[in-house]
Amino acid sequence: AEMSAAVDAAAQWTPRTPLEAIASVCICDEEDDDYASDNWTAARSTLVAKTAKVQGAERVRVAGDAVVRGAAEIRGDAGPVGIGRYVDVGPRVLVHGGASVGSHALLQADAVIHDATIGVGCVVGKGAVIGSQAVLKDYCVVAAGAVVPDHSVLAPFSIVAGAPCRLLGAVSPAQADERRRVAELGAARRRAAG
Repeated sequence: AEMSAAVDAAAQWTPRTPLEAIASVCICDEEDDDYASDNWTAARSTLVAKTAKVQGAERVRVAGDAVVRGAAEIRGDAGPVGIGRYVDVGPRVLVHGGASVGSHALLQADAVIHDATIGVGCVVGKGAVIGSQAVLKDYCVVAAGAVVPDHSVLAPFSIVAGAPCRLLGAVSPAQADERRRVAELGAARRRAAG
């Protein structure tokens, strides 16, 4: 009865910010940090857009304070998918099975992540493609439209662009700190608004 009242309350919920307008609310009475349904696991502080799709949901794990935006697709049917804390999965992003995305990462609109490893604080630009078995070490920046070939390994703090990608420069420690700060500030704003 209490859970049905909570679900009814969620259905009556009125969004106060644009982010809340695209997101659904997960309600869980459990004391631990994770929301666990029959299909997939996400922390209670995670926001998932109603239009996002999760396939093979029993193999998908999303950590706290992450955002999965509209029309994003997470494909756990081909292998397990892990999405870290403070990750922002942009609109229409496709994350294939076998992918692992580290905390504080930003996957911008229309990016495609094959069964790759994305490190902490990485930024994958709009429409970029990360190939199968590629590894982006911490704080890499992949420019919009760039293609990281299969089995590539990008050194920490690399900035790459092009198809196939080429090294353009390096992320400074100050820029890495700013990426981390922006990700955490966004999560704090979402919590304060909700």
